[in-house]
Amino acid sequence: MNELIAFYLDSVINELESNAGSRATLSQSYETYRILEPPKPTYFSFINDNALAAEWWHARIRLLQLLSETSSYDVNTVLSRLQPYEQELVSEMIILNGRQERHEEALKLLTHGLGDYNTAISYCLYGYASIHRRATPGAPPVSHSQIPTRPEQSRMFGHLLKEFLTIEDLSQRVERTSELLERFGGWLDVADVLAIVPDDWSVDVFSGFLIQTLRKLVRDKAESDIVRALSDAQNSQTSSKLVEKRDEYGATFERVA
Repeated sequence: MNELIAFYLDSVINELESNAGSRATLSQSYETYRILEPPKPTYFSFINDNALAAEWWHARIRLLQLLSETSSYDVNTVLSRLQPYEQELVSEMIILNGRQERHEEALKLLTHGLGDYNTAISYCLYGYASIHRRATPGAPPVSHSQIPTRPEQSRMFGHLLKEFLTIEDLSQRVERTSELLERFGGWLDVADVLAIVPDDWSVDVFSGFLIQTLRKLVRDKAESDIVRALSDAQNSQTSSKLVEKRDEYGATFERVA
C-alpha cells in the first residue's frame, strides 16, 4: 500500500512542483466551494463531480481515498512530502492531522480551510477515516471499531462548536451554530455551551438545544424517580419477608457464656 500511495503522491506533487497553474486551480476550487450556499455537497463530492480531464486530478482523488481508507502507511513520510503544499492540499492535511489525533487542527481546516461543515460533523461522529471514503449505499461510513467513543465524540463536537462560533460570515456563523446545537446538542454539556455562546445572541438561535436539554433533564429525573420507587418497593418487600420469617420461627435466644 505504501508503494501505491507513493505513486499517486508522486503524480500530484510533481504536477504542483512544475505547474503554477495547477496550484492556482486547487486554490480556486476551495474558493469556489466555500462560496456555495448550504445545503451543499461535501468537498470530496464537489471535486469528483467537477473533475478535470487531467491525470493528476484523478490521482489526487485516489490519493485521498487511500489516505482515508488505509492505515498501513508511514504518516510522517507522507506528511514531509505534503507540507510544502499544505495550502494547496488541505484535504490531505486534514486526514493526516486526524491520523495524528490532532482533531482540533483537522476541524479548524474543515471549517475555515474548506468550509465543509457536513464533513466536519461526519468527522466528529465517525472519525477522520470517514471523510473521503467511497460511500456504499446503506452501509456505515466506517467499521464499528473505527467509530470514536461517546466521550471522544463529545470532545470533538465541543471543538467544532468553538470553530463554528468563529466563522467569519455572521449569518453562516449563526446558522451553522444553531443547526449544530439542535442536531447534536446531546453530545454537549449545557453549561459549557452557555458559557461560550455570545450573550448578545437571541435565545431563538439555540432554543431547540435548550428544549431538548430540558426534556432530557425531565426524562432523567422521571427515570430516577422510578428507580427510587422500585428500590423502595424492593426494600419494603424484603423487610416484609423478614418479618414473616421471624414470626414463623418465633423468637430465638442465645445463651451468654
